[in-house]
Amino acid sequence: MQISSNGGQYYGQLGLQRSQQSLDQASAKVAEASTNRISDGARDGIQSGLIDAKTSEINAKANARVIDTANEMLGTLIDIKA
Repeated sequence: MQISSNGGQYYGQLGLQRSQQSLDQASAKVAEASTNRISDGARDGIQSGLIDAKTSEINAKANARVIDTANEMLGTLIDIKA
């Protein structure tokens, strides 16, 4: 029996990378909006960027949990096999 943990760990890491990219974009959006004159457009950009940043945080936590679960499952399979 071959035990592979590539699935959960791979997708968890991929999700973490995407969350980081999304956070980078959200940070850039906030920075760009904050350098503009205070207007409704700038305020909307800041709010949108902060919401995107929070969404990225939640996604990162979920993907970290996927990796943890994959590791736990692999440990259980190794214990059963041994």
